[in-house]
Amino acid sequence: MNSPIVTLTTDWGLNDFFVGKFKGRLYSMLPDVRIVDISHEIPPFDLKAAYFVVKNACLEYPEGTIHIIDVNSSDTQDSPSVVVKYKGQFFICTDNGLPMALFGGQEKEMVVIDRVFWDSNFFTFTAYDYFCKVAAMIVKGATMQEVGYTVEESEMKQMFVWSTNVKDDGLTAYVAYIDNYGNVDLNLSYEEFEMYRKGRPFEMSVHDAKLTEVSKGYEKRDASSRRLDKLTLTVSSAGCLQLAIYGQSTEQLFGLKINENIEIKFLG
Repeated sequence: MNSPIVTLTTDWGLNDFFVGKFKGRLYSMLPDVRIVDISHEIPPFDLKAAYFVVKNACLEYPEGTIHIIDVNSSDTQDSPSVVVKYKGQFFICTDNGLPMALFGGQEKEMVVIDRVFWDSNFFTFTAYDYFCKVAAMIVKGATMQEVGYTVEESEMKQMFVWSTNVKDDGLTAYVAYIDNYGNVDLNLSYEEFEMYRKGRPFEMSVHDAKLTEVSKGYEKRDASSRRLDKLTLTVSSAGCLQLAIYGQSTEQLFGLKINENIEIKFLG
């Protein structure tokens, strides 16, 4: 594979040496590798945030791309390291529920890594000791069976991701992700919303604000507008319904939190 692409999605942060140490080893193993940082700012151990980021970023890459996901990773008997091959891409991560949240029910190939030896007797940096070597093996042509043994979905850990509660006269969605601008993505895609809505008028309740239309983009409001009048409902680049305030943080102004429920009522 010429100039292979390896992406990184981690909860390492940028204040420590982890990113630099990992990249140094990967470049030493694969001098022509192209490393793409998806994010190193996943909140520590937050698998739901990792799910949202990987789902909305990694599948844009070409076949042959290797994605290393090191969030809440610790290689143990109960949570082994795995490789998932999906649509020609490879995802190296831990069986901590994230693989099934991302790929459960989809056509894929999965193996538990057991053909790769650790370099140390300590298991505190799984990606450095383990994932680097697996990525190098895949780039050099190793098959999935040369990396590990096949594992079935029924043997993998499950992770609950948001499920929209739908009724005849409305639904309950949830705050799934808050970006760096304080914009709030719901777990509900625009396509799903339109399917449930069936052309009916709606009213979305966000604390003391009421929203009745989906805007095409971020609506500029007069600086003197009331807080309630600044809130916009639109569709994010992830395709989800998004709550936003132009130039301000919806998260801060409305005090919204991950997993908070948002009620939508269908009228008529």
